[in-house]
Amino acid sequence: MRRLPSDQTRLRILEATLRLLRRHGKDRLAIVDIARDLGMSHANIYRFFRNKTELLDAVVKDWLTRVEAFVRESSQGPGTAGERIEGLVVTLHQRRRRRHTEDPEVYEAFRDLFELRPDAAEGHRKALFDAFRALLAEGVQSGEFRPMDLDAMATVLKDATTAFLHPVMIPILAHATTTPRAREVVRCVLASLASTPGPAGPLIQVRGPGNRRRQGRVG
Repeated sequence: MRRLPSDQTRLRILEATLRLLRRHGKDRLAIVDIARDLGMSHANIYRFFRNKTELLDAVVKDWLTRVEAFVRESSQGPGTAGERIEGLVVTLHQRRRRRHTEDPEVYEAFRDLFELRPDAAEGHRKALFDAFRALLAEGVQSGEFRPMDLDAMATVLKDATTAFLHPVMIPILAHATTTPRAREVVRCVLASLASTPGPAGPLIQVRGPGNRRRQGRVG
């Protein structure tokens, strides 16, 4: 039997892992089952991955690589800096909600990576931070935003959108109508950065103390 190059073998292992993960879930997934599915010895899999955790992390990171490419492309697309920030947050949020609903076993592995091994997800968090920072800098340069501490405000944006982007939060808010809320949060943050006051934005309702409703406008 002809031996495949190492990169092709690794790719086959990842594809089989993803296929069996969707079928059995991460708790029932076993290295021996992946090896059997591929017609190879489990020792061959250990040449590439030390254990099941490392293998699952590789599957999730492969997906995150594609997400990070989307983040970079979105930050360079058409529209104002503010429009692209809003579009990026809303689209990422909607994609993660769909993944949670339509691909729950893979989403659970994704969530575990962020929750249990945050260092392994650092590259993804940095990609989002860098995109926010670059868009804010572009907005300052164009006159859309006032001068600011770019690192501090990119962190504010990331913190403000955590409820809509962090993998742990998506299941918690799964039954809520969250896309309009994500838009409102981004618009509130960006309104505070505008170089000149703009026209009043959409009217939003916020529940205050005692569950009383207060109204305000974005922008």
